[in-house]
Amino acid sequence: MYKIVTILLVLSIQVIVSSVHATDLTGKISLTNEFMQQLMTTEDNSEINNAKGYWNEPNGIKPIAPPRVDLSSDFGVVLVREGETSPKGDEVKSVDVLTGKLDQSVIVVRPQSRVKFIIRSPFDHELYSPFKHDFKPQKQGNNSFRPIDFYTPGIFEIKDKLFPHFQSWVVVTPATYILKIDKDGTFKFAGAEPGNYSLKVFFKGHWIYNKTVIIDGKKQEINASLSVISDEKAAEDKDKDNSSKDKKDKDDENGKKDDASGPANVTDENKKKK
Repeated sequence: MYKIVTILLVLSIQVIVSSVHATDLTGKISLTNEFMQQLMTTEDNSEINNAKGYWNEPNGIKPIAPPRVDLSSDFGVVLVREGETSPKGDEVKSVDVLTGKLDQSVIVVRPQSRVKFIIRSPFDHELYSPFKHDFKPQKQGNNSFRPIDFYTPGIFEIKDKLFPHFQSWVVVTPATYILKIDKDGTFKFAGAEPGNYSLKVFFKGHWIYNKTVIIDGKKQEINASLSVISDEKAAEDKDKDNSSKDKKDKDDENGKKDDASGPANVTDENKKKK
């Protein structure tokens, strides 16, 4: 009896100590004029004519509007604790596929995670990833879903055979914390453990920002001002991540089979209930 009480007391003390040192974080991701100018130049030179949108072409009457950027959707923001390499994988993450786009342009998950793509559109879609051999185009109709497993770190561009302008990313990275960004760029996170971290920001296929952050157990505010839309070193890292596209993924080496190889038109659970 005394032994049980002692164990419970020790566990209680550990929980109290942990909660005392856990930190509430707030912060904001902001875009500089330099960032927006680079983005506009990139879109002007894009081979995809509808990068600005069909109705936003030069017309001699109305000036072209600046590029639209959704801070809550177009960026992936993570904190990675120094020395941490293999945090636990995420639970199944559901992503809605709208007409010609995902509800979030950038999806960040940890290795050993599953992403479930659910069609919420009256049109058919054929999602695929050029650098993931087990994510080939498969036709999906409204309210169907397709689960895809992401075992190893990497940057996976998601495209749609039926919508050529479709462009999104699944970023698989051993993040300690994945931050949810609001439309105004602000974020809040409760319960961050003290330590040395890297604050990293992902945008349009690249990690474009990396800042060292020391969390000391006190309430902190972390801000990041973005001035470049791409980074050469980040691009090199992406090429390394995708250099194995002609080889089989690590999951095949482990004898694992992806559910993506099965039928895509599985009725959504909500539809079943109806």
